[in-house]
Amino acid sequence: MKINKQKAIASCLVVILIAFIPLGAAAPVGTSESATLKAANSWIGVKALYGGNSRSGIDCSHLVYQVYKQVGAKSIVFQTVANMKKNKYYVTTTSPRPGDVIFWKKNATKNGKTYSLANHVGIYIGNGKFMHTSDETNKVATDSISGMYRNGMPYYARWSHT
Repeated sequence: MKINKQKAIASCLVVILIAFIPLGAAAPVGTSESATLKAANSWIGVKALYGGNSRSGIDCSHLVYQVYKQVGAKSIVFQTVANMKKNKYYVTTTSPRPGDVIFWKKNATKNGKTYSLANHVGIYIGNGKFMHTSDETNKVATDSISGMYRNGMPYYARWSHT
């Protein structure tokens, strides 16, 4: 039997590519995207409250902590946004997946008001949207990564403690 060399090479390349496709490795590593998004969605509408850490009021960093804790993020502890950004287990990624965290590099202005995005964090939910404690609605809400949120220079990370 004669094997077509080009077909054999193409088949090997397909197998290699499939092996490197991430399967549900969104934040936190080891949990499913759907579980993370379900946990995050359960917080929609909760009052945004600086320092809050419960369903009666929550801030952005506690929101990430509570969602990740709900889905079993290994060794997760509460941290401020500044400490989250420095934590070696929040590994930046250029290919965000639903469940990853979203940080911003700088503050941004909208309608003359400056928003402290450099000290803010949210959860990426896919399709250019994220969930966070919104200063505009004073609740946990979803927003599009456009306008001021794009101007704040977003970047993404996932909890990678294994």
